[in-house]
Amino acid sequence: MTFDKSMYNAFDLDAIKILDDFLPAKIFDTHAHIYDKSFAPGVAENYEADKADIEDYKRFMSAVLPGRDVKLNLIPYPDTAMRDMAGAMDLSDAFLVKELEKDDNNVGEIMVLPKESAESIEKRLMHSNIKGLKCYHIFADKKETWNCTIDEYLPESAWEVANEKKLVITLHMVKDKALSDEDNLKYIIETAEKYKDATLILAHAARSFAAWTAVEAVDKVKHLENVWYDFSGVCESPAMIQILKKVGASRCMWGSDFPVCAMRGKAISLADTFYWINEKDIEGFSASTTTHSWLVGTENLMATRQACIIADLSKKEIEDLFYNSAERLFK
Repeated sequence: MTFDKSMYNAFDLDAIKILDDFLPAKIFDTHAHIYDKSFAPGVAENYEADKADIEDYKRFMSAVLPGRDVKLNLIPYPDTAMRDMAGAMDLSDAFLVKELEKDDNNVGEIMVLPKESAESIEKRLMHSNIKGLKCYHIFADKKETWNCTIDEYLPESAWEVANEKKLVITLHMVKDKALSDEDNLKYIIETAEKYKDATLILAHAARSFAAWTAVEAVDKVKHLENVWYDFSGVCESPAMIQILKKVGASRCMWGSDFPVCAMRGKAISLADTFYWINEKDIEGFSASTTTHSWLVGTENLMATRQACIIADLSKKEIEDLFYNSAERLFK
């Protein structure tokens, strides 16, 4: 796989013409993954590409963000190989620093492990533009991790460091009910109130791939000023609409979820859960539907546009969502 403009089909390009009139001149992509097969061999195998770096991002995203002034929050793509603190994680940190040194306008986050100490995390903040910490459920000490509690993969030491250094923590929560899960809600409220100088970013619109999970629960955490949202990867608008209505664009940010955005398909709410439609699913649709499919990134941006329209956002609020909010938080 090569990340470039050839991945967009004619229907993606038609949608991009609509998006061109909607997207602001300045973009801060708050959720862009990078990887190299040296520390993420499983990721490289899945994408059939040895790496995804800033140059790959630019080649791919230039089609949907033509002429835009783009800044990035770079997040190493999680891979179970990174459980080895002295090996793959070191390579991940070095790769992130190398990418940050290419452009001083970009920021980044290091991956943290469930049992990692505050001292270890602090030592790994090796670049002034490392502004955050990222956790992920696959590092939890369980065979099946999709229903882990947050504290099983996000250590309190990360909160301590983030609070002291005024960093962000990007959380892709799991459990079937996501933000509507009682354990997740309790954890978010208690830790955000305890560590007020740390900012928690609930990735993927509070992981609202099943839209109802955020629509039902966002009202319960709207009072937490240090709880923010990124809209990366979400392909349906209801949760984004609710978050914008309850929280406002000043604590919401857009993210591409590169290179996930380069896949063809979308996440859809299905009964009380969600399902990722992928290329194999699309092949089973009718010929007309198959040719009209969009990339995940196109689906996400069109859903975000729809949310902004329905929530009646002003031009200034759209600029907040796509740039100003992230600039204020990270810079």
